[in-house]
Amino acid sequence: MELNFHEQIKSIEKCPLDNHEGEKTLFRCVENPISTNSFIPQAVLLKPKFQDYCIAWGLSVFTNYEHANQILNNLSKSKKVKYSAIAKSTITDEDGIKHCLTDKNHYTFFPKKDLDLLTKFTIVNED
Repeated sequence: MELNFHEQIKSIEKCPLDNHEGEKTLFRCVENPISTNSFIPQAVLLKPKFQDYCIAWGLSVFTNYEHANQILNNLSKSKKVKYSAIAKSTITDEDGIKHCLTDKNHYTFFPKKDLDLLTKFTIVNED
């Protein structure tokens, strides 16, 4: 499977990382309305700081609304201007790679190339 940012990812040893197999419902902090800017990885946003860091090429996603909302509420003022909503998606193995480090509330999602993230994620309000 070819992932977004395939060339950059394959240049990093052991990247992408292992995959959590199966379907997983995940949440992400996004702009409202959602735009492609909601899905730019840190390695692109903060060039060149994280270009050699594997998980920086993926997208931060969370296992539940509450945790995503906590992250959203703790964003800096400048980031809160852009990211003001939470979107939900059910991610399958065909959508890309879902990697979980030690924090079971946080995953890094490496979407496959050409996955339409704007239709894959939907803004939710679970307050």
